[in-house]
Amino acid sequence: MSAPPPGSLPPPLEGAAAAALPLTERPNPAYAQLYRAYADAYGGIDRLRQALDAPVKTLGGTDAWLGPEARRWGSALDAERARLRQAADRILWDIYDRLSATPRTLPRG
Repeated sequence: MSAPPPGSLPPPLEGAAAAALPLTERPNPAYAQLYRAYADAYGGIDRLRQALDAPVKTLGGTDAWLGPEARRWGSALDAERARLRQAADRILWDIYDRLSATPRTLPRG
């Protein structure tokens, strides 16, 4: 399951929104940093998820290498592609979970 887009979470409090906070609160810089990291990761994760698509397509789409060793190697490549996609999804979910648990504001003090 894909992680939700960054826009599904409230953005960091900056500018006018930060100025409108009560005097007892201030924006949490950790939230802003995690939000930017999540947006960056979300924007580039498809490149990571698709990194092994071309080799899989090349191996399966040509007659350059045939036989049992080619099939074993192709199966291993498919398994690694699946692991890579799972790892990419886990990266996003880890950042998302951490961001969701981080408060947008901190007490001033």
